[in-house]
Amino acid sequence: MMRPNRAVNADAPTRHRFQLSDLFFYPWSVVVWSGGIVWMIFLVATSLPLTLFVPFERFQTRWPMPQIGWTVYLTFSRTRVVHDPRYRGRKGVVFVQNHVSVYDGYVACHAIRVPLSGLENEAHLKLPGYGWMMRLANAVPVGKGQGRFAKIATAMKDRVSRGISVLTFPEAHRTSDGKVQPFKRGVFQIARDAGIPVVPLGVRGMFEVLPKGRFLIRPGNVEIYMGPEIETAGLTDAQLDRLAERVRDILVDWVEHGRTCGDVVFEPGPRDAEDPAVA
Repeated sequence: MMRPNRAVNADAPTRHRFQLSDLFFYPWSVVVWSGGIVWMIFLVATSLPLTLFVPFERFQTRWPMPQIGWTVYLTFSRTRVVHDPRYRGRKGVVFVQNHVSVYDGYVACHAIRVPLSGLENEAHLKLPGYGWMMRLANAVPVGKGQGRFAKIATAMKDRVSRGISVLTFPEAHRTSDGKVQPFKRGVFQIARDAGIPVVPLGVRGMFEVLPKGRFLIRPGNVEIYMGPEIETAGLTDAQLDRLAERVRDILVDWVEHGRTCGDVVFEPGPRDAEDPAVA
């Protein structure tokens, strides 16, 4: 049985002070960081020839996506994936994940078993290794300027029509204290406009393994919660705001308290004739 993670609190950074075991984990972290980059380049090089014959999404969940997920084991962390009974594992959804570490993408690949792309800053797609893989994996570029939401929604519809899900981080930035930060509404608006369901994806324990601003990787207990699939098509703006709050609450309960969402109701209720918010 896994040992429970210690509660996330305001003094979380004090837990990252030097430990004797760091004499081993500092050099090992160098191996993990450099090895991860080399491994990513290798996966790109071996995947590109296959795309001459079949679309990337046709073989992604066999190679290279599981191999990317294996990188989590290099941290010597124990992992556990918990599925909500309402998570059906269907293709073409928007995963909404809390943002903790540069390793978040590796963790997602470790847990998700459907073809996957991500929302990526256009600048990130130019990075060696990582950017190559993201472009190969049908990443949705996020640019600046007027009309970008419409462009992203169109690109997401294209991915979903091909059975590809999209990984998103509505906090936009990695947490600095381990807590789930406020959500930006854009991800939910784009999902609603594209008519795509959202799935909460909560990752608990990565703040102890590799928080923002730290090079050192320490082993820990990483627990991943795949929440229920939630429809967004046809929601009003008020319902969308309430839905975003609900999804954030689900992630807070898991990340900060280790609780699943239970029988939370997401559909609009009878009182919506006067109050259009989600019941």
